[in-house]
Amino acid sequence: MKRKKSRRQRVIPIIPNLLTTGSLFLGLISILTSIQIVSYAGYQEFADEWVYRKFWWAAAFLGFAIVLDLFDGKLARLLKSESEFGLSYDSLTDLVSFGVAPAVLVYVWSLMYAGKFGLMAVLFFVVCCALRLARFNLQSKTVEKNSFTGLPAPMAGGLMFSPILLFSEFKIAPNETMTWFYLVAAPFIGLLMVSNVPYLKYPKIKLAGPFNALVVSAIIIAAIVTNPEIMLISIVYIYSVIGLIRYVGKQLIKRPSAAKEVKTE
Repeated sequence: MKRKKSRRQRVIPIIPNLLTTGSLFLGLISILTSIQIVSYAGYQEFADEWVYRKFWWAAAFLGFAIVLDLFDGKLARLLKSESEFGLSYDSLTDLVSFGVAPAVLVYVWSLMYAGKFGLMAVLFFVVCCALRLARFNLQSKTVEKNSFTGLPAPMAGGLMFSPILLFSEFKIAPNETMTWFYLVAAPFIGLLMVSNVPYLKYPKIKLAGPFNALVVSAIIIAAIVTNPEIMLISIVYIYSVIGLIRYVGKQLIKRPSAAKEVKTE
């Protein structure tokens, strides 16, 4: 019995790390796919079906990585196998899968046409992602125990690659508008990551009973399976915008109240 228990204790901590490793592999495969696109298509020929499919898969790999990232931490807590190693490994994986990989994909898709400004935009995004993850490692058990400070890296990566997933599905080639969008969006998303804007870890949705929760879950799963591109871009952008609106609203409420306190004094 002791031998079986000791083996179990050795195996259990590995399971969440296997999910993290899977997320890392998906990020690396996405990077290699982006490189493959450049080597095949040069900087043009976006009308080619093969190129659109490759772009779709390069973005889809990162979508699958988000799914694994959502479950590795929860599984570690469920199995009571949380560790400093797991936290550091997860952050390094997030830097690759949700920092470097989306930056490479966006650069290949659109920003390489913007020259040095495009390169600056993606480099700034990656640096901000690294800073955000380093801060999270220090604050994960204190400030960020119940909520995130700044936009989480997986959601930031989702903001970057989800439009590419959608446009490649409908065979919409990148144009000047898309280039300008990413020139503004990449640095802005990077700033959101290192900001003090609070984001909820878990959505607070009140459902009357487990049956209703099951029905809602079935609807969401069906929508994701049938329209993954639309659902992904909707989820990441709604989550990011709601958090920002809540923060701005609280700041606007605080200012009048602070001004009233000063007047009464």
